[in-house]
Amino acid sequence: MNKNYQKAIGFLLLSWLLATITISMQTWIGDQTIYAKKLEKQREELHFGILENKAPGGKGWTALGATSIQKRIGIVYLAESIRIHTGLTVAKTYKLLDTVFLFVGLLALYFYLKKWLPDHYCLLGVLYFCAALPLTYFFALFHPWDRLQLVLWIGLLYLVAERNFWVLMFCLFLSVLVKFDTILLPFLYFLVHVDKNSWLKTCLETLALLVIAFGTYMALGQLFPSPVDGTYYNLQGALTTLWSNAGKLVDMNLRYPPLLVHALPALLALFFLPSKQRFVVASVAFAFGLSVVYMVFSNYEEVRAHMVVLVLVLPSALLTLKRFVDSAASGSPVLAG
Repeated sequence: MNKNYQKAIGFLLLSWLLATITISMQTWIGDQTIYAKKLEKQREELHFGILENKAPGGKGWTALGATSIQKRIGIVYLAESIRIHTGLTVAKTYKLLDTVFLFVGLLALYFYLKKWLPDHYCLLGVLYFCAALPLTYFFALFHPWDRLQLVLWIGLLYLVAERNFWVLMFCLFLSVLVKFDTILLPFLYFLVHVDKNSWLKTCLETLALLVIAFGTYMALGQLFPSPVDGTYYNLQGALTTLWSNAGKLVDMNLRYPPLLVHALPALLALFFLPSKQRFVVASVAFAFGLSVVYMVFSNYEEVRAHMVVLVLVLPSALLTLKRFVDSAASGSPVLAG
C-alpha cells in the first residue's frame, strides 16, 4: 500500500468519524434543544427580524436578550439566499448550515493541530473538543453564526501563524460580517510577529487589520442601527454582566459549562511555555485575554459562543501532554529538555 493511498484511506476514516459525531450531535442532542420544533416560530421571527432590522415585539434587540445581533448579517443573509433558491424552511436551512459548518470545523481543527503535533495527538484534541460539544446546544434558541464563526476563527488563526497578511485581511473582513468578536484578532497578530527587526512593519500591518475590523464593525452599526437599545458595551454593562456570570458560576458550581470545557486544557497549556513556539505561547495569552472579554460582555455559560478559546489553548495543552507521555516512556524527568 503506497503512502498516498494510506493518506486517502486515513482521510476517509477521519471524515467518517467526524461525520458520525456531527450527525449524532445535530440530531440526538440538537433536535431536543436548539433545533426543537417548539422553538421554530421564535427562530423564524428572529431570522426575518434581522433581515428587516426590526426586533420582534418592537421593544428592541436588548429586550429579547439579543443585543447587537442585527449586525450579525453574514449567516442570516446566506441562509435567506439558500432558503429562497431551495424552498427549504428557515429551520431546515439553519440546521443544514450548522451541520455542514460543524463538520468542516472539526476537520479544520484536526489539520490546524497538525502544524505542531503528530496525528494521534491531533485526533485526541479533536475528540476532546467533541466531548465538549453537547454543552454547546444549551442556553440559546438562535445562534446560527457560531459554527461558521468557528470555521472562520480556525482559518484566521492559521493565516496569522503563516503570516499570510493579505488573505488574512480579507477573511477578517468576512468574519466580522458573521460575528464581530474577531475584531480582537489583530492583537494576536501583533503578539505573534512583533520583534526588534520588523516592529514597524508589524505595527503597520496590525493597524491595518484593526482599521479593517473596527471599520467594518462601525459600518455595520451605521447600516443596521438599533437606537431603541442604547449603549450596552460600557462599564456599567460590563459590571452587570460580570456579576450575573459570577452568580451563575456559584449556582451551577462544578456543572458550569466553561469550567467543564476550558479548565483542564487551560491548565495544561500553562506548562513549559518557554520551550514552546511563539505562536503557541501567544495563543495561550490571547485566549486568556479573550476569555475576560467574553466574561464581561456575554452570557459566559453559553460556551457555544466561545469555543475558540479551546481552539487557542489546545496546541499548548497537547504539547504539554505529549511531553509528559514522552518523558514517562523514556524514563527521563519531565522537566528535562
